[in-house]
Order: sequence, then C-alpha cells, then structure tokens
Amino acid sequence: MKLPSRFAIVAFALAGLSASAWAQTPPAKKEPEASGKKEKLVDIKDIKIQVQKTPDFTLKGGTTDKRVRPKDWIEIEPEFKTLRSPMDKKAEVVPELTFKYYVFLNSSVRENARILTAEVIHTNVPIDEVTHSVVYISPSTILRVTGKPEGNATLVSAYAVEVTKNGEVVGFFSKAGGATVDNPSDPKGKWWEMKTAPAQEPALLSKPQTPFAPLWGDFHADVKAK
Repeated sequence: MKLPSRFAIVAFALAGLSASAWAQTPPAKKEPEASGKKEKLVDIKDIKIQVQKTPDFTLKGGTTDKRVRPKDWIEIEPEFKTLRSPMDKKAEVVPELTFKYYVFLNSSVRENARILTAEVIHTNVPIDEVTHSVVYISPSTILRVTGKPEGNATLVSAYAVEVTKNGEVVGFFSKAGGATVDNPSDPKGKWWEMKTAPAQEPALLSKPQTPFAPLWGDFHADVKAK
C-alpha cells in the first residue's frame, strides 16, 4: 500500500516488517498432525478499506430537519465465509463468532498515531455463505489522530482481524507493509504486539454504534446487542 510521504510514521510498518526485524525470531515449531491442529472455520477473503460519507436521511411528519455537511468515516469491512465444522455437520449457523479488530491509523505526528481496536460479536452466522463484518473510524477520531477532517483509505497503513469461537482462534487475516498473513501462529501477522507499535485505543465503532446502522441489513452479519 503506497502512502503519502507526509506520513512519517509509516516507517513503523515498513521497518517492523522488514527481514532484519524478524531475523532474530526463531523458526516456529511444527505442530503435530493430530487433533492439536487448530480448526479453521472462518475464511476471510479480504478486508476492504474505504471512505463513507455520513448518510443523509429525509425526515417527514413535521419533524424539524437539521442540515449539516456530511463528514468522512473510514470503513473497515472484511468479507468472509464460515465453513462447516466436521464436528457438527447438521448446523446451518454458527451461534457466535467474535471478531477482534486492530487498525493502525497513521498520523504526520508520531505521538498521535494509534492502533484502534474493537471487539464485535456476530450471532447466527450462516454457514457456507459469503457475508461481511464491519467497523468504522468516526470523523472525530480521524480529526483527533490525523489533525485533519478528511478521511482517506491511505491513512490506514496496517489492519488485522482475529476471529474466535468459544475462545479458540478459528480465522485470521492481517496485512501490513504489503504483506498478507492468514496464519494466526505466524508472528509476522501480529504487528500490533511489536515493541515499536504505538498505543492501542478501543475507538473503532461497530455498525449499530454509527449512523449506518439501518443500512445494508442483509449484507452484514448480525451483531450481538451490548
């Protein structure tokens, strides 16, 4: 992913994922080809990063309308397919899947850069059907971290989603510095755990927490109410 030169903090992603940074990492031990191997139930095809404007709804019935200029939101949207478990061949849905998000939001000021996080629980996720999860970076968070109100997909220089079921990792997708990792056991995929990583902040919003809540109902997986 090519970033504007004004974002000096991108050096973190590039340096952190360089060959030299991992040269001292011992090779991972092979897992025995037995029941100890983790089961992959969620296949994440890709994660789409794009800007969405605040939706504008028309009000009727005497309600006073309040006109404002739509602001920018950054949308992080994984496309995934839930696979059928050999342990439960008759199931049509997975009761709960927890999506843990990690999103590196860049800044021209190093101290302002943040790894934004969220945990979204999806319910009754259809098996063998392509669906989507989604989280958002709000306009106020974009302004606070970057110092500018304009949203841009290039502000996100690294992102990852870890999917768990009953506490076990069943899906993984990570991208940073142009490298994609789908193996949760590969340390290169967990860039947010590096010593040089900036602070984490639970500032990502699930769809029900945003003005996009009533939109695209069949496109996104159901979210468990908090």
